[in-house]
Amino acid sequence: MNALRRQFAAELDQITRDTYRHIGHLNTAISQISFPEVREALRAEKERVYEAMRASHRYNRLCYLQQLEMIEDEYQHHRTKNPSARQLRRMMTILRKSAEQSGQSSLSISLGDNRTATVTFG
Repeated sequence: MNALRRQFAAELDQITRDTYRHIGHLNTAISQISFPEVREALRAEKERVYEAMRASHRYNRLCYLQQLEMIEDEYQHHRTKNPSARQLRRMMTILRKSAEQSGQSSLSISLGDNRTATVTFG
């Protein structure tokens, strides 16, 4: 996730640098032109470039957020399929307490598909 965040920031910086470089060229051209119609056309182009930069930033952020969401979904799926050691210990503690409350030292668990397991606590 950190690498993705760094890539996102680098892409935003690159888009901004390229845009401002282009804007700088347009500003130079605007200052050197004496015809009002041409100046207005260059200013309109400048606004179009700014809007394109904003659109690129929005699209880049959307892609970044979608990638984060996909990583988070994959992580949650992994956590569901592969419980942590802490989760396993807590589950075994609950099972042991359940067996002790019923006065037994072992507990039979149904795993589905006609499979059962017997856990003995010592």
